[in-house]
Amino acid sequence: MNSRKDIHNQMPDSEVNSKQELSRILAVHEDVGTLRLLRETLENFTSCRVDTTPNAEYAFELALQRPYSLFIFGLGLPVIKGELLYGLLVKVLASCHREIKSCPGVIYIADPEHSGIADTLNREARVKGVLVKPLGIERIVSAVKKVTALNERIVDKGVA
Repeated sequence: MNSRKDIHNQMPDSEVNSKQELSRILAVHEDVGTLRLLRETLENFTSCRVDTTPNAEYAFELALQRPYSLFIFGLGLPVIKGELLYGLLVKVLASCHREIKSCPGVIYIADPEHSGIADTLNREARVKGVLVKPLGIERIVSAVKKVTALNERIVDKGVA
């Protein structure tokens, strides 16, 4: 079985260059199993790179260091809740990354008991979806592909 490194080395140069310019997603959730599911699903079934962390403070630092095209945050993060983390990022990202005109969208991951909050969050324009556990590969891929397809259409039209 080929490792990811071996497959990468067999790609033509044009594919390697396009792989380096992939959409980048930051996923933050308190459960590392959920993070692994997100990372492996998205990296294998979409053309996205995924950075994951269970620590909201570290996620904030990562978002300040590099631009992301989408955030995926758990609603029940222990120290800084997902909604608060996203609210903070909305306020500071434009000043950190001059190439970003607005904060990327967010997909929240909610436990079944948070379904009432999920309905309220889904009404906000920047919220691109709320995935209620249990998560499935199809639901994750479909939610992210909707957002990345929209981003690609905006870039193609020269809007972003």
